[in-house]
Amino acid sequence: MIKTVDRLSYALSLLSGLAICCIVVLIVAEIFLRKLAGISLHFVWEYSVFIHISAVFLGAGWTLRTGGHIRVTLLRGFIPRGFEWISGLIGLAIALFLTSAMTQLALGYLWSGRTTGTTTDTPLIIPAAFVVFGCGVLTLQVALRLLALLLGKELELDTTGEDDPAPIMD
Repeated sequence: MIKTVDRLSYALSLLSGLAICCIVVLIVAEIFLRKLAGISLHFVWEYSVFIHISAVFLGAGWTLRTGGHIRVTLLRGFIPRGFEWISGLIGLAIALFLTSAMTQLALGYLWSGRTTGTTTDTPLIIPAAFVVFGCGVLTLQVALRLLALLLGKELELDTTGEDDPAPIMD
């Protein structure tokens, strides 16, 4: 199960990176079209925000799994195992709350049919669904981190070896 969630997290991190690249393409296209053709892509800035927040949450699970999140290392040095348990449980509580809150928000958008109210009139359920999915995967990764801690397994994947395939691809 851990490998399956790792593969999903990895795939979402790739999607997150692709999303960031899409933002760059959209903004560059907007700049060139505005400068050279006098055309403005009015949706670019709004959609860039949606894509960016989606990318942040879609990549969060893989970032946690590979040790990329910010930590308080001072406390970790005193009680390494205890710190992992405490931070894991607090992290799980926060992730569960965030997933629950974002799910309720997204469902509210779905039921009400709320849109951006701009010229694109984008249904807000679309970007909210990506955020909820990313939150869910992050919550799952935090829970599996606690399971790995309980089983005495490695908490983070070592992805620093450039010549070695990622451990999730075995």
